[in-house]
Amino acid sequence: MEEPSNKEVHNKNQFKFLKFRPKLVLILTIALIVFTATIFKIKSIESWASQEIVNGEEKENLKPIALEIKQNIRSKMTFLINGYTISIDGKDIGTLKTKEEAEDVLAEVKKPFLDPKEEDSNIKEVNFLQDVKIVKKLSPLSTIKDRKEILSLIQKGTEEIETHIVEPGENYWTIADKYNISVDDLIEANTEKDPENILPGDKINLVVLKPLMTVKTIEETEYEKEIEYDLKVEYDETMYKNEKKVKTNGTPGKSRVVEKIIKHNGVEVDRQIVKEELISKPVDKLIVKGTKQRPLTIATGSFTTPTRGSISSRFGQRWGRMHRGIDIAAKVGTPIKAADGGTVTYSGNRGSYGKLVEINHGNGYVTRYGHCSKIHVNNGQKVSKGQIVALVGNTGRTTGPHLHFEVIKNGVHQNPSNYLSR
Repeated sequence: MEEPSNKEVHNKNQFKFLKFRPKLVLILTIALIVFTATIFKIKSIESWASQEIVNGEEKENLKPIALEIKQNIRSKMTFLINGYTISIDGKDIGTLKTKEEAEDVLAEVKKPFLDPKEEDSNIKEVNFLQDVKIVKKLSPLSTIKDRKEILSLIQKGTEEIETHIVEPGENYWTIADKYNISVDDLIEANTEKDPENILPGDKINLVVLKPLMTVKTIEETEYEKEIEYDLKVEYDETMYKNEKKVKTNGTPGKSRVVEKIIKHNGVEVDRQIVKEELISKPVDKLIVKGTKQRPLTIATGSFTTPTRGSISSRFGQRWGRMHRGIDIAAKVGTPIKAADGGTVTYSGNRGSYGKLVEINHGNGYVTRYGHCSKIHVNNGQKVSKGQIVALVGNTGRTTGPHLHFEVIKNGVHQNPSNYLSR
């Protein structure tokens, strides 16, 4: 039998295609109608769910139903469309319809950290600590999410937040114990609430929200910094050892500092000085101290207790008149010592004081020692601290043997108890 020619085969195939063409057109038309009807249903449901209903309670009850129907229809649809997926360190977080929506989501994540909290600070860089990408890929229509949903997922770090409704008698400690979490974590998850003032009916978050992305900001701030001056000491052999004077007052210096501040999600993690410019140098403070051995007869500026015994009468009002010193009861003959170095300005009897020794210490202070039984120093004599100047007695107006001790500063009587070493 003779084989058909190529031309005959071609003509035969063309005839079959032309014969099937009306059916193909019909099939494609039906598919297009089904697809259009499905999309129309979704849009109708969305429109229905957003309509204003007079009864607010009905509206709230119908919304979840409409959303469930919408999700069920979408889940049955397997159409692939071009979507834009946000990935973090290689892990897909969610897919949006357009690249612009994906970019808007990332911009919203950065937005809270674009305004520096510190004065004279400028944001220099804003980026993500993780490897964040927007990838175009074919995705089932049912997996496309809206912008708010993706943003919430990134910011909260979880798609669902567990909450607890506070009951009467509950507090943060009982709630934390109930859910086996720490009180600190509970406080951190509810920063907008006062832990000490929660009321029945309050909603308490039970998880610490950790964003999926970390926004790294680099701020640059400029300020003037004070430079401390050093303290230096010179020695002068013409001055006594316990003497010192300020030769030059110290003056702090100044510098202008440019500093880089690194923050993660608004929390400072590092601070680095990138530039420092000297404005003025500090001037060191210079103190001169003496090295010369101080004579024992020169006042040290502190007093020692002049004799051994017990205080029998204190400074202040006594018997309707002012008692201008203290009385130290002791046996007759007990040594009386100079409370500090100085020059004897009186030595002898003086009315109610009986036998009295008065010492001028050359620094505004004068001390008096009264009712002595015997005096061992003379007028004009220089005495050292602790040197015996007299003996305890019972001379003058007295009710028994004791030392009457006075301290006078710039002509005004002081309470000796405030000056004696303890």
